[in-house]
Amino acid sequence: MKNFNKHNIVRELKPFLFGCLTGVFCGGAIALFLVCAKIVSAFSAGVYGTAEHTLLNVICIVTLALLCCLTAATVQMLYPMSKGSGIPLSQCCARGMLRVKPLRNAAALIVGSLLSFLCGMPLGSEGPSIGVGGLIGDFVGKSAKQPSELRRYLITGGASAGLAVAFNAPLTGVAFALEETHRRFSPGILLAAFSAVVPAVLTSQLLFWGLSHSPFLAAVGVHAGGAVLHFLTQAQYSDMHALVCACTAAAAVGITCGLLGAAFNQAVFAFGKLFGKIKNSLLRLLPVFVSAAVIGILLAHSTGSGEDVIGSVTENTAVWLLFTLFAVRFIMTAAASGSGATGGLFLPMIALGGLTGMLAAKVCALCGMDAKYLPNIVMISISAFYASSTRAPISAIALSIELTASFANLLPCAIAVALATAASGVLRTQPLYERMMENLRKTAFDSDGAKNITVRGAVTNSSIAVNKRIRDVLWLYNSMVVSLDRGGTQIVPDGETALLTGDILTVTAEKVDPAEFCDQIKDYILPIDMPAEHDAR
Repeated sequence: MKNFNKHNIVRELKPFLFGCLTGVFCGGAIALFLVCAKIVSAFSAGVYGTAEHTLLNVICIVTLALLCCLTAATVQMLYPMSKGSGIPLSQCCARGMLRVKPLRNAAALIVGSLLSFLCGMPLGSEGPSIGVGGLIGDFVGKSAKQPSELRRYLITGGASAGLAVAFNAPLTGVAFALEETHRRFSPGILLAAFSAVVPAVLTSQLLFWGLSHSPFLAAVGVHAGGAVLHFLTQAQYSDMHALVCACTAAAAVGITCGLLGAAFNQAVFAFGKLFGKIKNSLLRLLPVFVSAAVIGILLAHSTGSGEDVIGSVTENTAVWLLFTLFAVRFIMTAAASGSGATGGLFLPMIALGGLTGMLAAKVCALCGMDAKYLPNIVMISISAFYASSTRAPISAIALSIELTASFANLLPCAIAVALATAASGVLRTQPLYERMMENLRKTAFDSDGAKNITVRGAVTNSSIAVNKRIRDVLWLYNSMVVSLDRGGTQIVPDGETALLTGDILTVTAEKVDPAEFCDQIKDYILPIDMPAEHDAR
């Protein structure tokens, strides 16, 4: 009994300890990446922000864009999984759909995204941060020779840590693991996220605090603590009338952003389908890199991830300029993402939601709303746009709280997020990252050797699944428990069924590699029958 208890304690502590180790590595690596991204983005903004562009200046900018495009295409030819946001890659790995070489692909994500930022592409650093975090978690699990389930938990924790560090938003990172990475709740996922997020945020903040003593780094925005959108000061509603007006405005903003978020997803998918016909990486990336350079010369505010745009636009900014910025950023962000350029969509979506919110704030001001509440409307719009696109309402609400460090706007924000999510659902818009993950899976998966397979085996004391409910186990991708034999008694299994030592399970899987599946299933059950293979049709 003593040995059994010791075994249980080690098994329960292992995910927590490895999660903390993953968090420390992620916090340090991603903090350094974000510092590099800030420096590169500041350089790009300075180049495009030149008051007057001479002919020589224009030639240099276009030449730089061509060099960035050539290098980015080379990186993507060597490591095809490094294209795009980085979030779909981490999700595929966390769900067991893909296995990649973690460090090489993490390095490719970093290099590719920095090239996008150098060219002024309207993409963000948070997507690659999530992808790199997930790959670091995979590397930790792989180096320690841990079973597939724990490696997937560490990928989940690393991805959550990447988001938490990028936004200094630990609760959003945890919500992301539940709503986006796995789209389900389990104690294991929650533990994986928390155990990695907390050490990662602490490590990154200590590193930022040390680095921000440099005047240069402080000048480009490297600092510890604080909210990303700290300039959107959220005012507390002074009376019921102000709250009711804000809730009414939030309802209108929520429906509007629900429609715009759905349109943004469709634009990304349409550009992805269009660029997907171009197999050569250089030819596929060339139009967006050159377009980003040309548009950046003509309209400097259209470059970069976009959070600075929200801070620089004031209530006196002309409506036509807001519409122009929104339209240009909408099209360029969708095109850049659809082409496979490396970079995230979180911050660009925040920029699009913010610009929508500024237009809505102008309407509210004309209707007599107090000027101090206008930043609240902007934040409501940001949350609603994000919720509509990703169909992740809890993450959207948590993001609004942590980006502004305020609970003042919680109720109106919740109303807008609910209506935006509902509007997107009515339009049957597929969540952005789910669709991108499916496309990545189809691109990488070789279906020629795929089979449908059935394995029958016993739960042992060393099994991953022992003493867990079926729904709390991260089963192998595309697999399902179809029958359970307990002491000669047949039990119809469901998600609440707890698995005990000696249980005989029959597990089926669709369209998997038979050799790889049989090797990994040994961590869950001890096979007692030869696996049966069927045609994958």
